[in-house]
Amino acid sequence: MLLISDPEVGQVLKMSDCIAAMERAFAEEARGIAVNRPRTRYKVPPELDQPGYMANIIPGAVPSSGVAALRYDSTIVQERLFAGTKRMDFPSPAKRSWGFVLLFSLETGEPLALIHDFTLSAIRVGATTGIAHRALSKKDAEVVGLFGSGNEARRNLEAICSVRDIKSVKVYSSTKEHREKFAEEMTELLNVEIQPVGSPEAVIKGSDIVMCATNSSQPVFDGRWLEPGQLVTTIVNTDGVHRRTEADAATMIRSDLIVLNNKETAITNQQRELLDLIDQGKFGWDKVCELGQVLIGKHPGRTSEKQMIYYKSNTGVGIQFAAAGALIYQACKKQGLGRELPSEWFGADLSGWMGKGFMPSP
Repeated sequence: MLLISDPEVGQVLKMSDCIAAMERAFAEEARGIAVNRPRTRYKVPPELDQPGYMANIIPGAVPSSGVAALRYDSTIVQERLFAGTKRMDFPSPAKRSWGFVLLFSLETGEPLALIHDFTLSAIRVGATTGIAHRALSKKDAEVVGLFGSGNEARRNLEAICSVRDIKSVKVYSSTKEHREKFAEEMTELLNVEIQPVGSPEAVIKGSDIVMCATNSSQPVFDGRWLEPGQLVTTIVNTDGVHRRTEADAATMIRSDLIVLNNKETAITNQQRELLDLIDQGKFGWDKVCELGQVLIGKHPGRTSEKQMIYYKSNTGVGIQFAAAGALIYQACKKQGLGRELPSEWFGADLSGWMGKGFMPSP
């Protein structure tokens, strides 16, 4: 059993490798090989305006990686009003992330690793954004409009720039100094011109790609501003605890195609921002598909340069953590990183029962 720290994750997990792993994992799921189960979240107390405990639980398995994964994120959360907009805040009393991924062998069932998930989580979201943008954006896309200036914004932009020849980026966030610092740092890191802008409208106008990576609970732009050919991506969604969306009804109604990570989670997590529009007859499920279906050619994806496509990265899925976790585990084993823990610490001894001819169930 290997304990892998957050700095070690950042040392070994590269975006390009993670993009390749995500593409394989989503394709395997679409072919019925990899397994996802819907994300589960709960909050104590349930009221959003009160700070409280939230658990985020995501399971899945990727046979080509040889592992199953369980992501458990343990945090404190509260919805607050900031600059007139509701957003989710995650105060950390100890200034630490209490999230991890447990990795298990599909061959023996034994635990292989416990991996800190802070850096891992942002990279796997970005990598999934990368494969979606390679599949769904116009091939000559070169201008990105970005909402957000935090960790997720950094990783998602990195991924987009790795799959498309991006020439310029416009970034907006509600705090002026944050967007200016983001532009300065990421221009140097990505060698792409990044310009902070003063309004949401400026982000949308003339962009080939509109990327939302914020902590907002409400739409961050007006869908009536969108232009033909744009690919719009959001990563905030209703999750069983909070009703949240970065995109409004106009965005979903006007889009020619809506692509999800996982339809089952949209239903089980009651993502009403999407489901209400379907129930109201604004459009049908025939306009909605899963990312994996596009990757294996089961759905054509973009069929015209004029199509406006909405990629609603609607949930974290277990195959992301299994595929990325396997990369991290294998790299750390190879490089001698991580802390070895006795595997027997994590399993009960059954030798007495089995010596008597019993094979007890879990």
